[in-house]
Amino acid sequence: MVTSRKSTAPKKDSPKSKKSSVKPRASAGEWKFDSSPSFLFLAGEHSGDLLGGELIHELKKTYPESPFFGVGGPRMMEEGFDSIENMEELSVIGFTAVLFKYKFLKSLMERIVEEATARSCTHAVLVDYPGFNLRLARRLKALGIKVIFYVSPQLWAWKFNRIYMIRECVDLMLVLFPFEKELYDKYGVRSVFVGHPIAQRIKEKIKKEAVFPETGENKPSSMYIVTLMPGSRSGEIRRILQTLLQTAKLLHEALEKEKKHVRFLLPNINAKEEEFILRSIEKISALTPNLNVEYSFDRSLRAIEASDLVLVASGTATLEVVYFEKPMVILYKVSFLTYLIASQVIRTPYIGLVNILSGRETARELIQAECTPEMAFEESLAILKNKKYRHAMIEEISSVKRSLGDEATSRNAAKAVVHFIKEKRTVN
Repeated sequence: MVTSRKSTAPKKDSPKSKKSSVKPRASAGEWKFDSSPSFLFLAGEHSGDLLGGELIHELKKTYPESPFFGVGGPRMMEEGFDSIENMEELSVIGFTAVLFKYKFLKSLMERIVEEATARSCTHAVLVDYPGFNLRLARRLKALGIKVIFYVSPQLWAWKFNRIYMIRECVDLMLVLFPFEKELYDKYGVRSVFVGHPIAQRIKEKIKKEAVFPETGENKPSSMYIVTLMPGSRSGEIRRILQTLLQTAKLLHEALEKEKKHVRFLLPNINAKEEEFILRSIEKISALTPNLNVEYSFDRSLRAIEASDLVLVASGTATLEVVYFEKPMVILYKVSFLTYLIASQVIRTPYIGLVNILSGRETARELIQAECTPEMAFEESLAILKNKKYRHAMIEEISSVKRSLGDEATSRNAAKAVVHFIKEKRTVN
């Protein structure tokens, strides 16, 4: 059985590049002390769009007349942000995917530099997306634009040599974890620890998400609720979704024999992949009587909150699971070439953020060849049936949650940016 709800969110056409009527500035030094800064933002992924939108919201309190332009998604555009390109076009995962997008990304880089010049940009806030944004930082720095990088590249995991490029091209680094500031301090990079936004964001967003019926105290004691999270990017959804659905089938068949019912929740935040996800659910449900997979759009937090277990694609979503202190299985699967290259350069033994922060494999990671329905089923069944194992995992996850803090990250980030701007204006 499949229960689904089509998204009612409007799908926007890709914004096109706009020719500015503003004359190019003669030099980077023309910005006067009493003028408002002009902000270029670039976010290449959903998580960056959320961070960018929250930061723009806070910065507009101090700079209500400032223009905000560049590349971003719906959250940033809610704040009046002028996006010159559809952010989804930048959403790529893995080395091989970048190769296919190379010409587009190169062309976009030139367009952004042209817009920055035409609109007399004074400050660039580059949000995550390091492969593209660090190259953009070098170009913008050469124009005399002050570069602020929001969310440190995972230097502690791989490509540590990037720290020298960051020291050269980035004026201020805003970091989410305390250990990252310690690293930058050691290498002479100006940085500010602003805290992780997960707690603040969840508190704000969960108020808007509808509660799933028959969960919490209303849930039958014989029912398990398992949430399936295939990721936010098209590539990872198409690689991981089938593994999740096949795992659901195996869990359903195994637990049905024990008179246990499993309810699967599958939330999605990528409207572009909605049709693919719904077709996939319908196919497996047609082959498996009584399999209950409930699809919903933009209700991932409520789905996590209601669950006994979460099967989640590696990424920021793992921290959302941490916030609700739920046991999880982490899945990671990329192209063979991407994995081959990554396995040679990654410096950390873990992929999942919860494990990186805890320093051990708190949650099982199923990477590449291990990312199979059979292995996911085996681990899921152990979590659901072994109370001692389950409670030990929850206890460690709770410890990681406490280390993330409960700060208003966007407000802290805005304060750091404003302080930096005022300091530089005084010096200039």
